[in-house]
Amino acid sequence: MEPPKIDLIYPDQVIKELFEDDRWVKNEFANHLATDLTELSESLAMCFKVLPQLNTAAEKIGTQQAALVAGFAFGVVDDLLISTKLLISGKLMASGNLMRQAVEGIAVAVLCSSKDLLIIDQEKSTPTTARYWEKLVAGDRRVHGHRAVALLALNQISLGISADAVKRLQQARSHYNLFSHPGTFGLASRVALGQEGQVYAGGHFDIEKLAGYRIEVGERIGLCRVLPNLIENLIKRMRA
Repeated sequence: MEPPKIDLIYPDQVIKELFEDDRWVKNEFANHLATDLTELSESLAMCFKVLPQLNTAAEKIGTQQAALVAGFAFGVVDDLLISTKLLISGKLMASGNLMRQAVEGIAVAVLCSSKDLLIIDQEKSTPTTARYWEKLVAGDRRVHGHRAVALLALNQISLGISADAVKRLQQARSHYNLFSHPGTFGLASRVALGQEGQVYAGGHFDIEKLAGYRIEVGERIGLCRVLPNLIENLIKRMRA
């Protein structure tokens, strides 16, 4: 399908683009990735299905720590939903940036679930330890979200997290860093492959990028598949 052409030098056309629902883009994704998106929807639905169990446990425990764990876990699932909506609206970079937040959110939720002292800083000869969730509430820069995956790696033994699980989160975060900072990847995402001189503003679908779109849907499916077990483990950690 030929994408609509608008001239963004005119304010009324900018307004039109701002309120555009990108239906043509979504139709292209639906036509070319129907099977993949159906599988993703089934996996994502399972994540939402188990969230009430976490919320019920958090309410029963009734602590600020439990509320944080439940809140960040919900944030991860919601980020996955919104990221997918952005992806199938043709906002590749924005969708990937939100995926990085989902990955970091997993690490934050696990760190918040621990009642033990965890390493939050290794800049000095003696590591600094604290209860992660307490420092998070206090706004301590050492526990900011962008450091969560690294802190999870530092504390993986005491948290009982497998090295493989940490490695997968590190790889995912590294991948989605490409979507979160200016670079050649961002430039390429706005250029039409196979059409010299063609660039896109706003959402778009490029058939030449289909393999990449399929990989991105697959990344979300993979993350959704591990979340139900993760949520169940968070419940056990809160109750411990």
